[in-house]
Amino acid sequence: MGIIDLEGKRLERLGPAELAGQLMRLPARKRLETILQRADAEAVVKAMAVQDFYFSVQELGPDDALALLSLAGVDQLTYLFDLEWWQKDRTNPARAIEWLERLATASEDKLLAWLYEVDFELLVTMFKQWIDVGVAPEETDPMEAVEYLPKNTLDDLYYWEARYPQHEEFLKSLLSVLFEVNPSFYRELLHHVMYWLDAEAEESAYRFHRGRLEDHAIPDFYDAMEIYRAIRPEDVIAGKRVQDVREEEAPSPAFAVSLVPEKDLLGRALGGIQDAAMLDMIQLELASLANKVVVADEVAADNPAGLRDAVDKVAAYVNLGLDLKSAGSVDEAVGIVSGVYLEQLFRLGHAQVARLRARMKQVLQRGWLAQWPTGLGVLESEWMDEAEALLRKTPRMLRAATADGPRREDFFRDRRDLFQGKNFIDTVISLGMLVNGLGATPGSLDLELWPDGQIHGAEDVTAGAMIWTAAARSVTDGKWEVVPIPVEDWEAVFPLLQENPLEDRIRSWVEKTVSQATQRNLLWAYLEPLCKAWAEDSKLREEGGAPDPRFVRLLLFTSR
Repeated sequence: MGIIDLEGKRLERLGPAELAGQLMRLPARKRLETILQRADAEAVVKAMAVQDFYFSVQELGPDDALALLSLAGVDQLTYLFDLEWWQKDRTNPARAIEWLERLATASEDKLLAWLYEVDFELLVTMFKQWIDVGVAPEETDPMEAVEYLPKNTLDDLYYWEARYPQHEEFLKSLLSVLFEVNPSFYRELLHHVMYWLDAEAEESAYRFHRGRLEDHAIPDFYDAMEIYRAIRPEDVIAGKRVQDVREEEAPSPAFAVSLVPEKDLLGRALGGIQDAAMLDMIQLELASLANKVVVADEVAADNPAGLRDAVDKVAAYVNLGLDLKSAGSVDEAVGIVSGVYLEQLFRLGHAQVARLRARMKQVLQRGWLAQWPTGLGVLESEWMDEAEALLRKTPRMLRAATADGPRREDFFRDRRDLFQGKNFIDTVISLGMLVNGLGATPGSLDLELWPDGQIHGAEDVTAGAMIWTAAARSVTDGKWEVVPIPVEDWEAVFPLLQENPLEDRIRSWVEKTVSQATQRNLLWAYLEPLCKAWAEDSKLREEGGAPDPRFVRLLLFTSR
């Protein structure tokens, strides 16, 4: 508790700009709480990089971020709306009006400030989609005009009607405020809404929108895809030129660097860099890479989990590329991060993971798995899960937080992860040698399996079940064949399997079938858990008899 208090007091002593640079290291709720406790809260928020402001709004959730909206600067709001309102080269009018309603709830003054500073082309484009406008002919009696013009007017000249009836009251209040504060601006806006061609207005608005995104290193889709162009280790060369970004008005975004795990090689390397200008440049590089991933992977702007995932992906692949180039040396890594553009490291890491995915895909589409209609389903569940994770558009691995804890999907982050991925694929390939050695085919297993068993259809058959069934048949018939055991014979068969341990028979068979010791070792990584499962099932025997066949997981049963 004392450590938390000390950290809070340290943050209290920081000026707005210094505090803004450290806020992203706090959880989103704690970040907002820290801001709101300050007398200079508005100065702190305005000192945040626009990217950090946007990321904070998304983490909090739009409706819980009203306090941030009320403190934001126009540039921060514009950045937020640029990402929220646009879908490629088209605006989303419904989403736009929802955001302006939130801003009005947070602060009407902020809404007015933004309206007066935003590109006029964008404002015209949005109102064109929100309202239909008509104008009263000269010398027309207003009482007569209401009979054929839209129903709302503030000046008996321009008449309008909402295209979104559910937002009519908000639009009415919005236009009323504009009219009261600046009637000339109001009339100019409605004049252009009437007479400016839709395509021309939106094209002009998009041009300004695209320019703002480029200023913040957010590329278009095709430029962003360059991040996935493969690069060889020898092509990663030093050449980074440090620019003193602290001299620029805009603060460096901290959201990406704040999510770099401190224990990763990249995190330790960043801890060894003392040059402030270099650290600022690295922050910009990481943020730029995150932007490219978001665009290239088509992550929805309103998906905070997806945004965080994109940043984590950047940190993982840069760390992997750095680990490959430095061989894990922190001193080497500090020099590489300082001299090499991080995009090169990202592309190097991505290229290595992409090779793993391509190899796994080849096993599935042209290797032994291709002959099985269930594909990956012929693998045991944990192995199938890992194969599916590896085959994702962005490949993943399964990692356990603790030795006994459940495994979760994570990115490939270092050379050990690549080695684990390679071993996984080598194991699956080697497993094919065993399955093919049994002579089993999907057609030979397309038979009437016992419906009450754990494996009651051909789609449930796994490599482990075929191996254990063949081992059992080697005891009863002397042949390694995948032939289901009649459930009626189970009471007589089970004692034989106890007298002739299946694990020993399987181990001897693997020794004969697979000549290379390396492949045998990999296969036992697959078979060991199955040996334990068989041992557990065998202990479930009923007094004086065999285990209930309904609960035996590794044998195929049939019924005469």
